[in-house]
Amino acid sequence: MSVGQHHHSDRQALVMGLVAIIAVYFLILVGGTVRATGAGMGCPDWPLCFGQIIPPTSESQLPPNWREIYADRGYDTAPFEPIKTWIEYINRLVGVTIGLMIIGFVAVLSRYRRSDPPVFWVAVLALIAVAFNGWLGSKVVSSNLKPVMISLHMAGAFAVQMALIYATTRACRDRLALRMGQTSSVTLPSWFRHLLLLTMTALVIQIVLGLQIRESVDLISRSATELERKEWIELVPQIFYVHRSFSWIILLLAGFLAFRVLRSPLWPTPIGRASIALVALVVFAMLLGGALNHLGFPAVVQPLHLLTAHLIYGVLWFQWCLLSVNQNPSLHLNRNAYV
Repeated sequence: MSVGQHHHSDRQALVMGLVAIIAVYFLILVGGTVRATGAGMGCPDWPLCFGQIIPPTSESQLPPNWREIYADRGYDTAPFEPIKTWIEYINRLVGVTIGLMIIGFVAVLSRYRRSDPPVFWVAVLALIAVAFNGWLGSKVVSSNLKPVMISLHMAGAFAVQMALIYATTRACRDRLALRMGQTSSVTLPSWFRHLLLLTMTALVIQIVLGLQIRESVDLISRSATELERKEWIELVPQIFYVHRSFSWIILLLAGFLAFRVLRSPLWPTPIGRASIALVALVVFAMLLGGALNHLGFPAVVQPLHLLTAHLIYGVLWFQWCLLSVNQNPSLHLNRNAYV
């Protein structure tokens, strides 16, 4: 492979990786919308929807005994709501599309099987994670939206984005190393790794707290049907207030990380821009959390809050990946091998 071909391969990996990552975040937003609108059982079977490849748009398109067929999924009394059905169906379509994208991504990265095998195999891991998460989605439906299954399904999205971000960053490490400038030839200060790891750990704790709150809110929405959304806050467990207060710790850590980067050679690099994005996302997440608290859990805010949490983690993970592949000399490609 010539140097020119190598650069072309880098560009392909970068474009396909970015498209797949953006698509995953879009799927997270759609999935959050499914949950916020109560559309999780919009399609009571899987992979079909009401036994059809294309979902029905009216009750007249359902079989006469459809209530009996799906009685165990809540349709013994629940009305048929085509909007919720199509929201869930779109969620599935996006998931399938992402699976096809990652298959293409794996095909492109197969070129790295000899020069850097982990690039290819981590991409394969992303594909496996997508397939497994799709299977989890079917279990969410068959369990009639059991909260723990929903949480596992959401956690699977973290595995997918982590694999995609790592594979893309590592495949494009030479391109990124040029943007790192002189920092690529020196050992980064230990404080950065330690502070980044501390921030990531704190965020994982915050996400676990958020998942528990989400499970509680789901139970409230299904059991206290006589209450309006704005009244749910009165039934949310005390862990909600721990989650709310802990967000300040996340902000302080993100702010301190950005401050230290500002005063280091990392500032003009992608790590510097990522640090600014990190602080902005944390502030935005806190504002969304405040809206959930004070505006009565508006449905439009819930998926945005979920998406922002994933974006925050994605930025932190990108920084970690960039450090990992940029500071290990053994990972840098030998240009002579491509001549």
